[in-house]
Amino acid sequence: MFTDAYGWVAINGDTLPPDTALLDRWSRMRTRPADSELVTYWGIWFLTAVVSGAANLFIIILIRAKPHLWNKPFNKYVVSLAFPDSVFSTCCAVTCGLHFMHGTWYGGTVHCDIQTVYAMFGVTASIWMNAVVARQIYRLADAAARQQEYAPPTSRDVMKHVLGVYTFAMVIALLPISTWPGPKANAGLGLACLPLEADMQSTILMWTLYLPCVLVVPVILVACYFFGAYRLLLRHQAMKDTRAVFIVFARLFFVLLFMWLPTGLCLWILGGVVPVSLAWAGGILSHVQGIFSVFLYIRKDDIRSELRSMFCSQGRRANDNNNKNSRVFPEDEGAQAASASARDGMPVPSSSSSFLRATASSSVLDYASLRVQAVEEMRLTERTPMLVVSYRDFVAHGSVPRSSDRLQRPLGEGDITVFVSHRWWGPLIHAPFRRASSFCDAASSYDWNGHVDTDKCHKFQILCRGLRKLAEKHGLDLEKLAIWMDFACIEQDIPELKLAGVESLLSYASRSQFILIPVFPAPAAVQAFMEAEHPMDLLDYGERGWCRLEAYVFLCLGEITGQAVSCCGYGLMFKCNGSDVFSEELKAAGTKSGCFGLKSSYEQLKPLTSGSASFKREQLPSGGKFTVEGDRAVILAIEARIQNVYCRHAILSAAEKHLHLAQDLRPHLHLAQHLSPSGTCEAPRSHFALDAKQLTCAQMPLLITQLQRIQSHGQGKLRKLSLKSNQLLLSGLRQLLKNFVCQPEGSELQELDLQDNRLGDGCPAAAEDAVGAMESGISLGVKLQPFFRPTATNNHNSSSSNNLLMEVAALLGSPACENLRVLKLSGNRLASSAAVLVQACWQLEELDLASNNLGNEGAQGITEVLRGQGEDPSSL
Repeated sequence: MFTDAYGWVAINGDTLPPDTALLDRWSRMRTRPADSELVTYWGIWFLTAVVSGAANLFIIILIRAKPHLWNKPFNKYVVSLAFPDSVFSTCCAVTCGLHFMHGTWYGGTVHCDIQTVYAMFGVTASIWMNAVVARQIYRLADAAARQQEYAPPTSRDVMKHVLGVYTFAMVIALLPISTWPGPKANAGLGLACLPLEADMQSTILMWTLYLPCVLVVPVILVACYFFGAYRLLLRHQAMKDTRAVFIVFARLFFVLLFMWLPTGLCLWILGGVVPVSLAWAGGILSHVQGIFSVFLYIRKDDIRSELRSMFCSQGRRANDNNNKNSRVFPEDEGAQAASASARDGMPVPSSSSSFLRATASSSVLDYASLRVQAVEEMRLTERTPMLVVSYRDFVAHGSVPRSSDRLQRPLGEGDITVFVSHRWWGPLIHAPFRRASSFCDAASSYDWNGHVDTDKCHKFQILCRGLRKLAEKHGLDLEKLAIWMDFACIEQDIPELKLAGVESLLSYASRSQFILIPVFPAPAAVQAFMEAEHPMDLLDYGERGWCRLEAYVFLCLGEITGQAVSCCGYGLMFKCNGSDVFSEELKAAGTKSGCFGLKSSYEQLKPLTSGSASFKREQLPSGGKFTVEGDRAVILAIEARIQNVYCRHAILSAAEKHLHLAQDLRPHLHLAQHLSPSGTCEAPRSHFALDAKQLTCAQMPLLITQLQRIQSHGQGKLRKLSLKSNQLLLSGLRQLLKNFVCQPEGSELQELDLQDNRLGDGCPAAAEDAVGAMESGISLGVKLQPFFRPTATNNHNSSSSNNLLMEVAALLGSPACENLRVLKLSGNRLASSAAVLVQACWQLEELDLASNNLGNEGAQGITEVLRGQGEDPSSL
């Protein structure tokens, strides 16, 4: 056994000196140049490896330290790719540094073995992790192409993939230092230790087993997966998000492949043939690959955004830390949120009215107390305790259980409740009894016996798969999953108990964290599900008043209480025609058999909400269909109860968020002007929106008070107010104009959006009376041209409607509204009343009156107005 000058055991089968006379291929691969030449190579390698190792380590720390980055599965894969590069470059920096400092190879056989292990681990792990990522990208592209939900790997799945690859890579790395007859660890050309051939047997094993496992097989897998994903993306140009992920990781793989290729080519394939300098250049590319990979990692949108926030937002973190303990956002619960928000100050100038000051100081307390009030009101409707069925009992039963099966139990502490909202899928038969005070058409008009599901239990099977998918997506423990379903949890055989259970629906919804809607396996329902963006868009569900009510209560209460509620549909989702015939396998199992007998699932768990309870007028429960028309009055009463609390919450919540946003943006105004494309951050502070929040005229005083509060806060004036898709009448518009827009606080408002409200309700012929009044000499502040002749029907219209329209027109045409430039009133059923508003709003740059059922009379009136304005230049 030989030792070197430093006492280390010399490299096994030591590299050969420059003047060796051996000319066989295996000897040339081990022939080293002079130490003086090698020292230069090692020194440059050292510097490159330090940069590469540090850059990859930075990426690992960045992703691991930021929960919002670490929680994303593809970022975990980024870490799994960066780790082998970091290990390889860091260890290589240490090795090259030691050689450089000692002027010759340092460490003998021990160091050679160590370098072989970390080098082969880095190469193998990187390439095989690319194969794992390529498979996930193909799955992502395939799901997007089929318009199905991509089920990302869970943290446990990612860990299994990473540990599997790393274990395999370590086995590959240890083989060259073991007793196996294949390639052994040795210093290729004296530069670095890698597995090298030594004889014919090792050559055969090198090219038939070792290198295919390290390089050939994973490269083929990656090529197949990426080519398949590329073809899918080529056919579906709209999949921008999937394409972005594909591009990042595809570039990553090609960088890895083509920067490692010169190393393998020079040291393994052409070893001893190419000059040492060329082999060294190939080796340095292996470290540059790590640096290039880091640049590709930071091109991923979320990582790039995080880096921008770190290096571009100077002082932001310090400001956040100062505010972290002193301010609780509106989403936080309890009295702490209320007191903290109040303490943060809602400064009201002394010039404000005493009423405004009182409201400003108490509104946050009202906002917090609304949550408690809403829950208490819903719980008071509970006439019988909530019963649930455990997930295990539900599945084990084999069909949708009935209350008479006695699987239900009281709701327990720690239960995670899933509220199953559904329509009966079997044929309905009229019930032998009728309760006039019933709360449900199913309870009051039909007998529920035996018709909750199809005769082949399709709903039960869909629910079982949907519950598992829901638990998987949200990381829920199936042992804690409790199911509430009316057929199983409301007494079916005792009318009094059935009625009590139905009347307790509001309370039950308030105690649930999830709502799951099974989708009927029929072409029309599947197509509707694929296009649905709201629970009301589901076919044979969203049009039913009582189904609407369940989703309505659940979503409204979830937003009020700040709970992380989730409303999802589950069922088949793919493009189909109404004439398609579904196989029994597709309806029962949600799968189709493909090539080689492989089955593909066509079911998806699809969220049907966007984080808030947005309901347009036509989506409200009271607008649904009822088997018994008398139930509509019952629904209206429930709707009004929830609406009152929800609208107050929506107004106060939006005001709080707007004020906090303005406060947060103020210290960074200068920075935002440089970073934002428009050069300004004025938009978030100058826009206020409460769209599809069910607002009525009853909530207008509170809304006006909060708008005044925002204006008095001194954080910038409102320029745009959006109240689309609410239930505001003309009287509400009058209140808004009179008490805000035409007041000094609202004088800078430039755009008012009231699309899809009810401004035309209650005064279908008001325009005719209004014109009659104008012809009688009533002044509106602008010159109004008469365009209707008074008719006999005028005498039958209420004078209050006429006066209301005239007052609104007068306010819009007054000098107090001179800054208003855009008024959007489409979808308000204004009919002929629109002509009055056209004449009053002549100073506007844009007046949107689309979809207002103008009719011939309205069109004629507007034509007369336009003709009159054209003939009177002074009015222009």
